[in-house]
Amino acid sequence: MEGSFVRNSAWMFTSSGISILIQFIFFTILARIYSPEVYGIYGIFNLYVNTLGNASTFGYHQAFVIPREEREFSALLRLTLWIALFFSLGVTLFTFIAGPQMLVWFQHEKLGNWVYWIGPTVFLLALDRITADWAIRNKEFKKQTLWSTTTMLISKIFNACYGAFISATVGGLVFTTMIQHGMRAITYAGSVIHDFGYQMKLRFTRRELLQIARDYKEFPLYIYWGNVINIFSNNLPAAMLLSLGFGLDSIGFYSYSLIVLDLPIRMLGAGIYSVFSQKAAELARDRMHELANHTWKLYQGIVLVSLFFSLVVFSFGEKLYLLLLEEKWQVAGQVAEVLVIFYFFRMISSPLSSLFTTLRKEKQFFAFQLFLTILRYASLVIGAWWTDDFVMLMWVYTITNALAYFIFCLWIFRLIHFSIWKVTVFTLGTTIPVFVLGWLIKMWVK
Repeated sequence: MEGSFVRNSAWMFTSSGISILIQFIFFTILARIYSPEVYGIYGIFNLYVNTLGNASTFGYHQAFVIPREEREFSALLRLTLWIALFFSLGVTLFTFIAGPQMLVWFQHEKLGNWVYWIGPTVFLLALDRITADWAIRNKEFKKQTLWSTTTMLISKIFNACYGAFISATVGGLVFTTMIQHGMRAITYAGSVIHDFGYQMKLRFTRRELLQIARDYKEFPLYIYWGNVINIFSNNLPAAMLLSLGFGLDSIGFYSYSLIVLDLPIRMLGAGIYSVFSQKAAELARDRMHELANHTWKLYQGIVLVSLFFSLVVFSFGEKLYLLLLEEKWQVAGQVAEVLVIFYFFRMISSPLSSLFTTLRKEKQFFAFQLFLTILRYASLVIGAWWTDDFVMLMWVYTITNALAYFIFCLWIFRLIHFSIWKVTVFTLGTTIPVFVLGWLIKMWVK
């Protein structure tokens, strides 16, 4: 049916599928143009941009699906835009005043003058997030499919051409990031969001904006800090590897292993998270008793789909990297085989995490992100003390994260009063045999 959960998800899955195909094609091309060291520098740049970019709206953009009244949403939108603008200007000013000192402090001197590009990229990322969540509220999933894949293709072509014909340095990766976020925000505003012009003409008093800020204060208090901690935590290896005694190429191997592992998460995120968050908001408002059953059915499907991808990467990751890329990326394949265990549990929990926002459990989400960050930091420090082998360090990191995200899954179902025992039996009963099979396949192919 037009506007149904299945139809909307199908549109977003189509977009994700095409995007994954584009990324996979360019995955092999770009690996032959850019070196692990270049991707290592880009990993550091991404650490700052993703952390600050996702924090630049104070979390208010994630509340766009909640307001019932359009005037309320419009005020929330305007507040979010102003916050993103001033936050980005503040980041830009800070990097021009103290950027080099910041890099010295965090031992990221290799980033060099690219530190001055952090602020502008943060602003483009913020606009991308705002327009994307605005389109989700308007249920413009079909148009999102068209424009997101188009901007993805154009940015990847630029990335390859810049590296091949201009310079195979980090500049190609940085400019590609800016182009992708900027183009997507512009095309969404111009072609996806039907009321963009009308919204920009609306006027709000200072009192209205302050009131809307107070009404959604949980988002800057908890979602904001939760997002900052979450993004920083996801990029923690890129932030810490140099200080732990590992080389710049290790950051490159880690970053390039995530390119493959992030593909299904992006697919689930675009195909399910955005549609599920909008659907869950409706159910929580009008038919709360249906939310638990809807979530459980969705979870079962996510687990089965994620297991197939995880089995392939766990069994053949290193061989796939050697087959598709040059030998210099072999370690990235080994790391992908290890990290896929952790990423499986992240995949099955990620689309459902919007329930923390829907059910207004922002404090609990913040508590988990804080717990996860401390756990990740400890695993890297202890792992580096225990071994100087990069792949073994990733095993320590993976086991810690897998356990944390499994607990997170159980936490989500506890929020909606669904049987944790049932979730545990199903998850472990399907997961353990698949990874045992993967291990046997790995031993056989060797």
